[in-house]
Amino acid sequence: MPTAPRLPSVAGSFDLFHLTFRAPRRAALLGLAALTALCACQREAPGAPPAATRAVRVIPTSASAVDFASALLEPERIVALPEQALEYSVLHTLPPSFAGTARFDVYLAEPILALGPDLVLADAFQAPETSQRLLQAGVEVLTLPVIGSWREARAALVQLGERFGRSERASELCADLDARVARLEQRAARGPRLRAVVYSSFGGVGSTAGADTTIGDVLRLAGLDNAAALAGRTGHSDLSFEALIALDPELIVVSAPLKAPPSAQGDLGGASERVLLSSPALAELRAVRERRIVALPAWLFATNSFEIVRAAELLREQVDLLAADSAATPADAGSRAR
Repeated sequence: MPTAPRLPSVAGSFDLFHLTFRAPRRAALLGLAALTALCACQREAPGAPPAATRAVRVIPTSASAVDFASALLEPERIVALPEQALEYSVLHTLPPSFAGTARFDVYLAEPILALGPDLVLADAFQAPETSQRLLQAGVEVLTLPVIGSWREARAALVQLGERFGRSERASELCADLDARVARLEQRAARGPRLRAVVYSSFGGVGSTAGADTTIGDVLRLAGLDNAAALAGRTGHSDLSFEALIALDPELIVVSAPLKAPPSAQGDLGGASERVLLSSPALAELRAVRERRIVALPAWLFATNSFEIVRAAELLREQVDLLAADSAATPADAGSRAR
């Protein structure tokens, strides 16, 4: 069975072979077994840049894909946007240049094909059967690599720039991002280095993010120590009240409420912060007692793109405000993060 094309994994070396998969347009008329035989698989030389795509009608299908596509491509090349993902993307405020862009609700082949794309930029977690159907119809599908850090997001940005024929634009973006990361490192060296925990809860068992997560890398870039990672946690995992109390972080990072309608999924009402402040069992947590709770906008709290840098900048600003408040009026420490 042919596989949707993927950018090479950015977790390791870029000297790996680049694999490009294409389903011929006539493959839509053939059975799955025949399609497997007809799928063209091209192995390029190690280290060779991927061939630039000629696509002019691109559809990003996830929040991360929207971030990458809108940064690299002219608005007129993006022919549709995923309605449910916009709140978690850089286009959450929908600038005028995208006001007239078509929308679609879910990652299903037929509605996307009706929009006439020649390339779809998808995420690894999205339905493979939809990608398969798009390939059979002759649409190129690029699947983003799994991103767990700023460096991986930067590498993906460079490779997408090559694939879209926008390498110069990608270089400009990377230069700006590199400079911002350098400034973050300088600020972090001057400010307090607190032990922080990322926390999400809807009233049941909460969760946190350890090592190898984008929000964990946000903490690192902001000059914070990830208490969950220091305790040996990797990825996203459950975090009970008992475990949170044991970690006793100096700072807790949560998601701010979404602006989406109440029927949408997500932490619409700031549930995580409410749980922290209303649970008697957590009243003696240092971060709760001192009101050291920072709420990042939902789209930055959940980002899996190069917007990790923006999230870290905002978090660092809040940490610096907390430090200033604490020095000026200890009794009101943390009030500006509320």
